Amino acid sequence: MKVINCIIVEDEPYAIDILSDFISKVPFINLTETFTNPIEALLYLKGSATDLIFLDINMPELSGIDLIKMLPKSTEIIITSAFSEFALAGFENNVLDYLLKPFAFDRFLQASQKALDKLILLSSNKPAPVIDLQPKPDSFYLKTDHGKIVRINFEDIIYIEGLKNYCSVFTENERHISLVSMKTLVDTLPQENFARTHKSYIIALKRIKAIDGNMVIFDKIKEKIPIGVTYRDSFFALLNNKMFK
Repeated sequence: MKVINCIIVEDEPYAIDILSDFISKVPFINLTETFTNPIEALLYLKGSATDLIFLDINMPELSGIDLIKMLPKSTEIIITSAFSEFALAGFENNVLDYLLKPFAFDRFLQASQKALDKLILLSSNKPAPVIDLQPKPDSFYLKTDHGKIVRINFEDIIYIEGLKNYCSVFTENERHISLVSMKTLVDTLPQENFARTHKSYIIALKRIKAIDGNMVIFDKIKEKIPIGVTYRDSFFALLNNKMFK
């Protein structure tokens, strides 16, 4: 069930008590705060998600109509007033309903149901999330130091070593040296499959055989890769999230 978070802005304490009692009887409304001062209510609304306001019109410092003009358009308003002459001004400002005091619980419930129906309708009309149907790349092209352009499959990479302005990409049987930065390769590789363990090394997670202290041991090669202090926490957090579930 959708729950409506609401506040009451009303300068008469007895009116707040009546509204609070009515709200407590409606399971889909949650009263988060009450205010006798509309300016305090306005400050509260700037930092708190509120779906609905039960709002009086005649209040000190700031009238209910003036307050409405300062509120986000997404906030629903139900006016509660003893004066019918403000109804036109209320509806000109797109209030959801106008409860003329004194009103009974059944009339309050009718207005509350209107608020629920409006919010459900608005939520159902939200744009559907965009789903990217494009296939994810499984490789990239690298221009080597010999001027040759090679295609390297992500799954073939064991680790990458940075060498000043160059990088070496190691697979089981080959080493490709290219004038490319570590940052470029980090941005190119799928983050879920690769991790930086050191300022000079990027490794393929699925190639890890074991971790011995601060060294990564691989399955197919003898080389071991260090885990630098700067990258240690993020690297082990990635392992915990991705590998050891």
